[in-house]
Amino acid sequence: MKKITEIIKEKSSFVLIVIIILLLSVIALSFFTVKFYTGYVTADQEVADLQNKFTLLSSSIAWMETEDFLAKQETYIINYREMKQQVIDQLATSPDEQYGFYFEDLSTGSWIGINEKQQFMPMSLFKVPLMVAILEKIQDGTLSLNQTTLIEPEDLDNQSGDLASKGAGYEISIKELLTIMIRDSDNTAMNVLASRFTTNEDYIQVISIMGLPDPSNQQSISPKEYSNIFRSLYFSTYLRRPFSQLALTILLDTKFNSQLPAGIPEDVKVSHKVGFDVTKGFYHDCGIVYKPEHPYLICIMSQNTTQEKADKMISAISKIVYDYDPKISD
Repeated sequence: MKKITEIIKEKSSFVLIVIIILLLSVIALSFFTVKFYTGYVTADQEVADLQNKFTLLSSSIAWMETEDFLAKQETYIINYREMKQQVIDQLATSPDEQYGFYFEDLSTGSWIGINEKQQFMPMSLFKVPLMVAILEKIQDGTLSLNQTTLIEPEDLDNQSGDLASKGAGYEISIKELLTIMIRDSDNTAMNVLASRFTTNEDYIQVISIMGLPDPSNQQSISPKEYSNIFRSLYFSTYLRRPFSQLALTILLDTKFNSQLPAGIPEDVKVSHKVGFDVTKGFYHDCGIVYKPEHPYLICIMSQNTTQEKADKMISAISKIVYDYDPKISD
């Protein structure tokens, strides 16, 4: 029979072993927790997959913690004053035309504007919040991208886009309608989506939450105001990430590339939307340019001009902005 002292020694050894195991477990768990909550997933492949999946969204919402993002902003100062003067000089070449310009560095929040609060008729720019309203319903499970509907006679509008040529009775999916509405700025697609799948209340909710003026009270909008919707998509503040990514992906594919995209290299992605009215001389182009290391918002609106003049001016300003090398100091 073992003595009490021997039993105590055996239990002490056992307890010591248990304590050591527990300590090692705590250290391992702490290491994992630190890695996870500072924004780094333990597997490099998972980080790569996440970044590849949400390539059109801010990296800060894909993997970076809020504190890290704010610290990054404070590490450097961007000076865009020279760029602003270059844009002013460019606008001075067409004094009889009216332009509003807004630029924002999405990495730092630095921005400049020229007549950025001037009000313009938005025209087809408001097709973007309509898309967001539809995607919100798909996100919530109320609608499906593959859901189909028939085009009705009252939907037909041949003023912008070619969908009207399909005629009444043509069956089409919500996904196709969204794509055609943005890619071709198609009015028929807009009419179908607005009349069948959303209400005025849905639309007003999107407008107000995303920081745009209520169109029922104010029919005009400024470049700075309109930029809110692209900022919201980029940081995924309204739609969840997969649907913000989808919206920006649809906005990559547009037939109207003679303005903002014309001023930058062909291989650089631009998620953007145009708005125009030939009879009234309105030409707008707003969106996100995915410049390597420095993605930025840019919104240019114009009035009292022509298609040819607006294309020349907006593409020239787009080139100035893209080519500008910001002065960065620690």
